Amino acid sequence: MLLLPSSDRLKGICMYDVIVIGAGIAGLAAGHTLQAAGCQVLVLEARQRIGGRIWTDTRYGPVEFGAEFIHGHRAASWELVQQAGLPTSRWGRDRRFAIGGRMLTADDPIGAAVLQLYQQICHYRGPEVSVAELIEQSTALPVVKQLVGRWLANLEGADLSKLSATALARERRLSTIGEDNFHIDYGYQRLLEPLSANLTIELGAVVTLIRWNADWVDVVLADGRQWRAHRVVVTVPVSLLQAGLPAFEPPLPADKQMAIAVIPMGYVTKLVLWFAEQFWSDFTVLSTNGVIATWWPVSSTRTPTLMGYTGGQQALKVADLGESEAIAVALRELQTLFAVDVKPYFLDGRLIDWSRDPWSRGAYTYSSAGTLADRVTLATPLGPIHFAGEATVTGAEIATVHGAFESGRRAARAILLSRSG
Repeated sequence: MLLLPSSDRLKGICMYDVIVIGAGIAGLAAGHTLQAAGCQVLVLEARQRIGGRIWTDTRYGPVEFGAEFIHGHRAASWELVQQAGLPTSRWGRDRRFAIGGRMLTADDPIGAAVLQLYQQICHYRGPEVSVAELIEQSTALPVVKQLVGRWLANLEGADLSKLSATALARERRLSTIGEDNFHIDYGYQRLLEPLSANLTIELGAVVTLIRWNADWVDVVLADGRQWRAHRVVVTVPVSLLQAGLPAFEPPLPADKQMAIAVIPMGYVTKLVLWFAEQFWSDFTVLSTNGVIATWWPVSSTRTPTLMGYTGGQQALKVADLGESEAIAVALRELQTLFAVDVKPYFLDGRLIDWSRDPWSRGAYTYSSAGTLADRVTLATPLGPIHFAGEATVTGAEIATVHGAFESGRRAARAILLSRSG
């Protein structure tokens, strides 16, 4: 990988076959596929690192600040795992529950009721309705409804009043990749190595304007530099497109603008806590009705580590606490859950708020009523402009790394096909 730091300045307008905007996995997949086919490719990335919403921290051993799991044993990303020779660990399926700081036993009927309602929602086949409405219609206990809502909000990053139960169930039915989850032991960031190895990537390159016509595209940066290409692949999160970053001249057609405007972006916070010793009894994942919605131990670190994961509207509440207060709240909740004074064990903590990250402004998209058609519209090429990223995935694997990976290759294939034609 040839990285061009933001301090370097290329003078004049350079011409490329394809410019890719964004060095997340969709952009890297597009760039890698195009370059392997003989195209001259430049990848522009606003951050000072590649990976986008893949972000591995290694200070105490690999821990994921962003994407964490490979979902399913047939996910397309296994291709990269095998190329890089990366070891993985299968994540267990057992899930524990806690109410009011009290850990429920594995055979508590509330846990069984939560699993039953969750499965009912995931297998829903009725008329269009939001997940919030479907939960409310249930005759389950209020605490069961709360735990199920937290679980689904975490998975989807969603506002449950907007999350479509019909779309959610459809995506579950269509998925054929398997239900197991896997951890990349050396870190998700290592998955990017086969894709980025020979690409030319400029970091700190903030694209503000795409000027286009039927034959070429000019890509203009915040510092005034610009490049010209025959094609461009836009892989920035839909939340940035909603904010007008980058702008398009001439503007995108009305249908494309509408699709961009209505695809909902979800929210996630990840709270990583490192400890000198493990004070907790072994568990795989713990769902709670506390401030931090879900906990799991991180097995890839050298230091005992707990991940506190919260999605949907509750994630915004955690983010509003700020890092120091969120850590304090989390430590109090862990102390109650495990009946241990945890402060003597605490080493360090980090709150990652994806909703306030300037280059993502959210975690990943989810499906409201009609979102499928909007994804199709966004994914459709527009002259020399191609779109990729998890927001453009129209099958079952929306909001996933492997879905974004495949979308980048899809955009690249479309460009190669148009060139050959």
